[in-house]
Parts: sequence; C-alpha cells; structure tokens
Amino acid sequence: TFNMIVSDDFLVPFAGYKKVLAISEKGSGRGLFNSVRFGNLIAVIDNGVYIIGSTLHAQRIGSLETFEGDVLIAENEKEEIAICDHKDIFIFNYRESTFKKAVLDFIPSYVSYHNGRFLSCDREQAEWRLCGEENSLVWPADASHVGEFQTKADNPLAVIPLPGRGNSLFVMGSSVTECWTDIGMNLFPYQRASSFNIDYGCLNPATIASSDEFIVWLAANEKSGPVIMLSDGGPAKQISTEGINFKLSQLKNPNNAYGFLFKQDGHLLYVISFPDDELTYAYDFATQHFFTLTNHQLGAHIAKRAVFYHNSYYFISFMDGHIYELNSRYTDGDEKEIPRIRITAPIRSPDTDFFITQKLVIPIEQGHSASLQRVDLSLSKDGGVSFGSNIPKILNPLAHRQNRLIWWQLGRANHLTLQFRFWSFDRFVVGNGCLSLTA
Repeated sequence: TFNMIVSDDFLVPFAGYKKVLAISEKGSGRGLFNSVRFGNLIAVIDNGVYIIGSTLHAQRIGSLETFEGDVLIAENEKEEIAICDHKDIFIFNYRESTFKKAVLDFIPSYVSYHNGRFLSCDREQAEWRLCGEENSLVWPADASHVGEFQTKADNPLAVIPLPGRGNSLFVMGSSVTECWTDIGMNLFPYQRASSFNIDYGCLNPATIASSDEFIVWLAANEKSGPVIMLSDGGPAKQISTEGINFKLSQLKNPNNAYGFLFKQDGHLLYVISFPDDELTYAYDFATQHFFTLTNHQLGAHIAKRAVFYHNSYYFISFMDGHIYELNSRYTDGDEKEIPRIRITAPIRSPDTDFFITQKLVIPIEQGHSASLQRVDLSLSKDGGVSFGSNIPKILNPLAHRQNRLIWWQLGRANHLTLQFRFWSFDRFVVGNGCLSLTA
C-alpha cells in the first residue's frame, strides 16, 4: 500500500504536506527541535542554526563548523539548548542570547537531557559523558562525569532517557543496549543494570524515536542484519515482519536512515526513510501494519525529521533547506499529486483451479470533490510479476454520492492479483471490495 493507511477498516490517504518556510534552496535539513520552554522551533539547515517562531519566520542565531550530517538537539531547565553535530556541542542560551561551543576532550555522537544534565557519548571510547553541574559548556573527564560501556566490546552511540521510567535510560551501542538508572550516588550518579541488557544496538541514532510509552529504532547486532525494534524499558520486541526484514536485508546503505514518530488522526506512526535506497516505510501502531510512503516520483518520502508544534507537525527535508507542514488536511505533496496505490494479496481457490471473475465491487466515497478523481484497475495473473492494461473508472462529480465502483467480466485465472491506482489532488476513502467468482 503506497501513501495510504487503514483507518476503521477503510483505506485513507497518508497526510500530505506543504512548504511553509523557505530557508535554503540548495541546502538540506539536518536537525529540528521543538523547545517547549522557549516556545520556538530550532532548525539546523546546512551550517546555520535558526529560531522559528509561531509566525513561521526564521532568525539565524549561530553557525556550526560542519555543513552536513545529522544534528541532535536537547534542552535543559536552565534556558539552554544543546546542539550536537557529531563533531562539537554548541550551547544556545536563549535568555542571554549567547551561542557558544562547549569545551570537549572527546568526539560526541549524541546529546540528550536527563535529571538536570546534558548527556553525550564518546564516539572513539567505550564511555558516555555528563556535562558539568553548574556549566553546560564544560564536560569534565573525572570519574563523577564518565560512565563506562561494558557489556560488549562496543562504543556507545546514543543515550536515551526512557519515557515514563523516571530515572532510567538506555545507552545504545552498535550491537548492544545497556539500561542505567540514576540512583544519586556521590561518585557517578548512574548505575548499570547488571542482570539486564538488550542484545541489539542501533545502526544510526537518527532512527531513534520515543513516545510517552516506548522507544523505537533501527537495530542490529554482530549476528543480525537490520530490524526495527521497540522497547518500553524492558526486553525489546521486534516489530518488523519477515517481509520487511527481507527488504531491509537487501538495502545498499541501511546506515543512512532516519526515523520519527507522527500521529495522524489518532494513529501513531513510526516513519523510517532510507534515502540512498529511495525507500520509506510507515508502521502504524494501531493496526500493526506497514505501509510504503513515497514522494511524487515514487522515491523516498522527503520528510527527514518531524516535530509537533502549535497543533501541527513540521518537518525538515532531505531535498532542500525548507520547513514543511505535515497534516491530513493536505491531500497533495506541496502542490504535486501524490501517487496512491493498493496491491491486493493474491486470490486463489483452495485447489488452485481456474475461476472466472464476473464482478468486482468496491465501496468508495464519491461526490465530495469538485476536482476530477479516477481509479485505475489492472490485473496480474502471474503472481504480481506483471500487470495488464489499466481499466479506468471516473468517480462521480460533486454531490452525486453513489458509493460504489463496479468492474465486470475480468476474465479467467487461477491466481489473480489486483492493483488499484487512485488519481486526484483530493482525498480517497475506500472500503473492502467483493469479487463474484464462478468455476
């Protein structure tokens, strides 16, 4: 299923998007963060760091020393925002309007916030770090600010506070994940859970996303290829199916991946993109199904990271340095038609004998749109390897609301696969169809 999801047993469009702020035509988005205390978005485009307020205007506040790569952002209670570009950590103090580079003796790979401290990882050592208690620009190298990553011979890539678990966090490497708890010790405040770990690490920290209940990420270890995992602080659960895992195993560059959580009309979705392989999946936690998302040319969806701000979602893109709004009230992709496709499971008789398809009926919303809407049906009788010519149906015009489409005399087969393509700049709502067959 392309660019549609299932809601109340009906196919409905995945949210469209619209450009709301142009910053850089030739650049690309690197990081986006909603600062709740500050009340603004923080965006990183190329090497520029921008404040974006409720009026959706950008103000440049500083510059990084790198122009590409992922950027992670976190905020503390001292009116400071930490920005990590995998080379340095910069601290923006929005009360004092200062933008300064932290003094580091390590190469950071992540930044997050937990219990009054910024946290990061050392890309070149099996250590994770805490900033100074009084000064976020200082990251001491003494025993009270350095945690050791010990479960496997691995280096940590990310430190993730566990949603809903108070003092606990995950420290993720490339092949293992450790659970640590802040118990307030005088020396190093965190203690590692000695009887529990997850035997999967993270391929790319940019795929990590958390909700109020769990963390989801693209995982791997030394014995397994990429899989999508979920954990609420306990043992991890694999949510990628056998078919999805097969597709992930065929990717040219699974390390170049990005993920975020997006809620559409009550459906919480994990969206993960692989730009080098032109592939994007969305996992719906409500229906526990995967769907494929694309751009207008059936490549990877353009969203890289999305945040919720002022009652809507906004995202940065792989394709340019602009800010887009992602919302189900949009039914196109920034004034481009979104391809929407549904390919059914194969239809076979129990004994694989031949049958004749007399009639196909699908319930579908009609008569709500003033624009032209068309549904193309094509058939495959060889297991979905090839499809025949399209059989088009034009939907009823405005106010003619008869809600079914019918195709007659679709021929003889013993293995039938149906492909529907939905063409319009407007929405579609499609129910389960019915085939009338004779032997």
